[in-house]
Amino acid sequence: MPTRENWSRHLHDILRSRHYTWIGEGLGGQPIDEALKVMLTDIIHLCRHEGISFDELAAECQARCDAEELKEEEHELADAVA
Repeated sequence: MPTRENWSRHLHDILRSRHYTWIGEGLGGQPIDEALKVMLTDIIHLCRHEGISFDELAAECQARCDAEELKEEEHELADAVA
């Protein structure tokens, strides 16, 4: 699994600016939950088209998200102790 440095900052920037896929898909200015529904629907369509198990993809992404958040929490804890 490739690591993504500064993923939390990247996520913050996306949420703050809304400068992500939803801009190119005409979703700029839409509420985040609505934009995510459209994007996730497209992902499901892509999975079906490419023969990728959405459930396996979601499980892998959930594990990656959990690992990133855990690493971030550990980093914040280490900074607080230092």
